[in-house]
Amino acid sequence: MKEQINSIANILAIAMLADGEPDEQELSILDDIESDIEIPGLAISIKQVISTAAVLNDEQLTDLLHKNSDALDETAKPLVFEAAITLTLADGVITEDEISNILTLAEALDIPAEKAVARLLFQVQEMEGELLVDVEDDLQDFIVVGGKTRFTSWDAYAKMLNEKKYPANLIDTLKTVNDYANPKYGSKAIVNYTPNFLTLSCTEPVSRSKTFCFVRLLKDSLKFEYNGKATFATSAAEFNETLKKEIEDYFNQLSKDKL
Repeated sequence: MKEQINSIANILAIAMLADGEPDEQELSILDDIESDIEIPGLAISIKQVISTAAVLNDEQLTDLLHKNSDALDETAKPLVFEAAITLTLADGVITEDEISNILTLAEALDIPAEKAVARLLFQVQEMEGELLVDVEDDLQDFIVVGGKTRFTSWDAYAKMLNEKKYPANLIDTLKTVNDYANPKYGSKAIVNYTPNFLTLSCTEPVSRSKTFCFVRLLKDSLKFEYNGKATFATSAAEFNETLKKEIEDYFNQLSKDKL
């Protein structure tokens, strides 16, 4: 994995920045992480990346995460995810934002949500009560239901977007996509709601690939990614018939149950 050191360093730096600037506790275990992953020089590489990544906004960090996750081979991904959890828990506190970040990391690293949660719970258990779980009392809108589902409904998703002051025009556009997709695809597909994406996935894929459209939430636009293409939209009107048709065509390529 030595040749992947830069990608690994970027991913772990992003994990450390989830709750702001890394403290001494987090920095002090980097040598242990380097030893566990067996990549000489990883600790100093992470420290170097942190200073650069710390000035990036959420959108840029998300892009950086996915770019570097895509560069990893399959054997490296579980090890990097395990290290990311260790770094996240290093300060003895876990917050809702950190939980969200861990699950976002899992999604980027192609780790199923149920396995990601299991690994997180295992490390929490290993801390034997030394961890403070700092989350809000009301969590009925936020659950993990396998796959990539994070919020249980459009209403819960919209509530989160509004609380984070996401632009109203983009929320309206996402609602248009949601209101179109549910009746259009019915039981043939599922709409998944995550903090950084709204995704459309086949329930009966012909192969391992099941997501036929990623709607990436950018700062001032939505980015529709499907079949190797990318289309940007800032209003509901831009989710037009041409775009719908191209997404539907890709669904029919990936799904056993065609439209």
